[in-house]
Amino acid sequence: MKDQVIEIGSQQAGHRVSRAGLPSRLTRRVATIVLVTVTGVGLIRPAIGDEVALRSSVRLQEGATVVHLADIATLAGPHAERCADTIVGQVGDPTQVLEISIGQVRQALTEAGVHWGKVQLSGRKVIVRPHGPRNTSPPLAMAPASIAKSAGQHGPERSRTTQEPVQDLIELPTLRGAVARLIAQGLHTDPSDLRLIFDDDDAAFLNTREEAFRFEIQPLGSLGSNRIELSVRAWSADRVQQTQSLTVRPIIRTNVVLPRYDIDRRVQLSADDLSVEDRWLPASQSNAMSTLVQAVGRVTATKLHAGRMLRAKDLKREVLIERGDRVMVRCLVGGVVISLEAEARSGGAENDLIELRKLGERDTFFGVVTGPGAAIVDLSR
Repeated sequence: MKDQVIEIGSQQAGHRVSRAGLPSRLTRRVATIVLVTVTGVGLIRPAIGDEVALRSSVRLQEGATVVHLADIATLAGPHAERCADTIVGQVGDPTQVLEISIGQVRQALTEAGVHWGKVQLSGRKVIVRPHGPRNTSPPLAMAPASIAKSAGQHGPERSRTTQEPVQDLIELPTLRGAVARLIAQGLHTDPSDLRLIFDDDDAAFLNTREEAFRFEIQPLGSLGSNRIELSVRAWSADRVQQTQSLTVRPIIRTNVVLPRYDIDRRVQLSADDLSVEDRWLPASQSNAMSTLVQAVGRVTATKLHAGRMLRAKDLKREVLIERGDRVMVRCLVGGVVISLEAEARSGGAENDLIELRKLGERDTFFGVVTGPGAAIVDLSR
């Protein structure tokens, strides 16, 4: 017996049915399901995240000491644009060509905490060419004519990637100096270890002298972010004469720890395994790095690669309290502190919430680990 086949044609609304003689109502139902399914498939499109597309070659602006992602890639979408300030390369000799591979970019973005489920990276490598000498110019016959520039302008325009040392700014009697002092104080960073990047469009406002106005500077977010947004009001004669928003990008000199060679997971680190270098990093990357003191004696949580900056999360967190340990617990009740001894029912590292039980009792409670054999419970909250 031959197989009974249903044929669904596309020429007419009534579809031809085989010898099985299925009822026309069932035939219409099958046809409808198939048509809806096919139509639905045409409407389904794969979700495409934000895109970071590497360029083939770029030329750095004069004075740049580091290469940011935005310098070498086209960024599409909010998640990609948040990575614009991520440092993907260091400029050693400013007269030499630098090559940055997609692997280096991926590593830098991973260290910066990019969400790879929302960002797509494409390209192969970028050739970063040095800035040409100032006195190099095309022959007059080949030079483009322009009436937009003033004849009084000389030299190249200042780059938005120019990093200004805070130690040179804090003494300035201008808004620029006031902003530098505010950020250095907020980050608790020595001015010699901090550089700021301002937008060129804000130069005139930033150079306004403090004797002309009284400035009210309000951060619109965390001073520890890669892009610090500020709202500035210029007061004079008890009135606000001008209000303007500023964007400042801090770069922090950081002692980064580098493995001398590849190190497997679950290996206890010694000082001989590691080296230390100074690097200028955005705030988010700087805060994520491990120090040498934190690294020595700790066990690796993942495989380490030679020359890759060591992050705090690459190391296993040190367990300060084990299950069954005696723990001195401080209970905060308003302005009163009550201490008691308890038994740990679970272990944890610093700032972990663990379960505790007062000696001789069955009921348990929770406290936050503050150190070896120590925890705290804030009952005033």
